[in-house]
This record gives sequence, structure tokens and C-alpha cells, in this order.
Amino acid sequence: MKMSKPLLEKSDFYIQFTDEELKEIGWEKGQKLSCTYDEKNNSIFLKPYVKVEIDMSSWDRELLEFLIGESCDKDISCNQVIEDLLVQSLNIKDKKTSSTELLCE
Repeated sequence: MKMSKPLLEKSDFYIQFTDEELKEIGWEKGQKLSCTYDEKNNSIFLKPYVKVEIDMSSWDRELLEFLIGESCDKDISCNQVIEDLLVQSLNIKDKKTSSTELLCE
């Protein structure tokens, strides 16, 4: 079966920082950033991820197999699985804290 398909164009946008700019704002080359768009001000905010050192040597085999399974099922890296779980956990904790606990009087 012969089929012809048109060739489509895809454009990427990016912001390039010089070494001096990275040093000035305290970022590193290749550092992972979160990006949010503020429609009200028509602005983009870049915020660097915080580095977290995790020692997985004491994790049991079942947990490691779970992480690998999730990684394969979702076709994402194990690091992304761990990040997603941490973010989910922090969001749940924030919701509980903000609605049920009095932090100061």
C-alpha cells in the first residue's frame, strides 16, 4: 500500500544563558528547571529543581522492583518515578497541613 504524507514543521523555543549569566544567578549547565506561565502578566517563570541525595542502598528489593516496574509501565526513568512519588507525597502533605493543622497563633 503506497501512501504519501506531508512533511510537517516543528519549532522549538529555548532560552540560552551565557556562562556568566548562569554563574550570576547560581545555576549550573544542564540543571533541571520547572517552567510556569503566568497568563495575567504574560510571563514565564523558571525555577531550578532542588538537588536531593537519596541513598537507595538500604531499600528492599520489593521497592526497587516497584520503581523499575513503574518506570517500564510508564516509559519514564526511575528518577522520574521517584520525583513523581515525592511530589505527590508533598502535595498530599501540603493539603493536609493547610486544611487541618494550625501552624501558629
